Amino acid sequence: MNRRNALIAASGGSALLAGGGLAWFVLRTQPETAAAVAALYGQTFDDARGVAQPMDQWRHRWLVVNFWATWCAPCVEEMPGLQRVARDYADRKVAVVGIGIDRADAIRRFQADLKLELPLLVAGATGSDIARTLGNPTGALPYTVLISPTGELVQSHLGLLQPEMLRSWLDARLSH
Repeated sequence: MNRRNALIAASGGSALLAGGGLAWFVLRTQPETAAAVAALYGQTFDDARGVAQPMDQWRHRWLVVNFWATWCAPCVEEMPGLQRVARDYADRKVAVVGIGIDRADAIRRFQADLKLELPLLVAGATGSDIARTLGNPTGALPYTVLISPTGELVQSHLGLLQPEMLRSWLDARLSH
């Protein structure tokens, strides 16, 4: 075998190993993600007014969960866009819920100041742990996930989520 053929064979072998490793990682994490989504649906959080809100109430819908905080500038920036998407897609079995990594009084003031109608729940530091189980290893904010009506985590985004991106996620899935 000449040098060129050996190089091609080595490159092909490397690509095969990389592809196999990626497939193993994806298949390995699916049960973990399914368990994390199931655990999320088992949670109950108080809303900004102190009323207990079970996550299970949004099961069997498209669920956008945004992990955020009042002290996070990109989180504050994206919230009005999330409100618009929530309003525009409400009649299409889509719910948008904010899980605040914050104190109840700060979330309550924030919701009142921005006149937000979407559910803003109070999770405190526990919210970061939940976000980690849903694919955010750093716990950085904002972090948004889209969960299908069957409970599958189908999309996630770390950082500022533009409303257009969220609309494209939803439109792609609601058109089926």
